[in-house]
Amino acid sequence: MLMHSTNRQSNSRNRRRGAAMLEATAIMGAWTVMFVGIFDFGSATLRRNLVSHVARQVVRLAIVRGADAGPELPVWGPATQTFQVSDNHPIANTLRPIAGGSATSSFQVQLEWIDGGNASEQRVRATVTGRFSSLLGVVVGSKNVPLQARSTMPIVH
Repeated sequence: MLMHSTNRQSNSRNRRRGAAMLEATAIMGAWTVMFVGIFDFGSATLRRNLVSHVARQVVRLAIVRGADAGPELPVWGPATQTFQVSDNHPIANTLRPIAGGSATSSFQVQLEWIDGGNASEQRVRATVTGRFSSLLGVVVGSKNVPLQARSTMPIVH
């Protein structure tokens, strides 16, 4: 009788250990996906903010380089300019030090003078596009998420 009871307890313990291991594996997997998801979402938010920052900065640089900029600053516009932040382009070279480092080097910038000129009070629009590569692309459905930001301001001089 005593031996039969000991075998039953041993089998019960082994089954419980197996169930605990399965539960721990499921919980650890869920926690890992959640942690990576939080990190991924934070990285996407940072990248989106960088795209907006670059759009604001390039349009701020452009509004002080209108037709009346003077000899201190080169005149920009009114022809539309398209370039990468990493390009050897006069506007990209001015933008790069304040754009946010190497994280912005793959951004494409389009700078256009909406009203057709670069005189005071005419508008300049900057459109910046970039991509975010998601770590959880399989779960979300898309590995590369396109990002875009626009900023428009009037030329001040």
